[in-house]
Amino acid sequence: MTERLLIVMAVVAVVVAVTLLLRRRRTIRRYDVADSGLPAGVYLLTSDGCATCEKARLTLVQRGMSYTELSWQKNPDVFERLAIDAVPSVLMIEADGTGAWYRGGVPRP
Repeated sequence: MTERLLIVMAVVAVVVAVTLLLRRRRTIRRYDVADSGLPAGVYLLTSDGCATCEKARLTLVQRGMSYTELSWQKNPDVFERLAIDAVPSVLMIEADGTGAWYRGGVPRP
């Protein structure tokens, strides 16, 4: 009986640990951008007081990527026009104005 109880407790502990790890993992979703109205480049979208935005800045710097930062407070027109609703986010814009919006952070290489 005690052995079965220990096995059940171990399984429950593993399930709880995996669930907590998956909840902490940030989901970065990619969306196509048809016409950004922005010049080609990488844009980091931030907001004042955003704790995770600093991590996104550091990630881009560590990867050697040059970027332009656009904040919600200073560039509300961009956020509104492109319906950006999450920071940090990254826009990767091509020469023709199309590109990708990575909602929730910096995409993995």
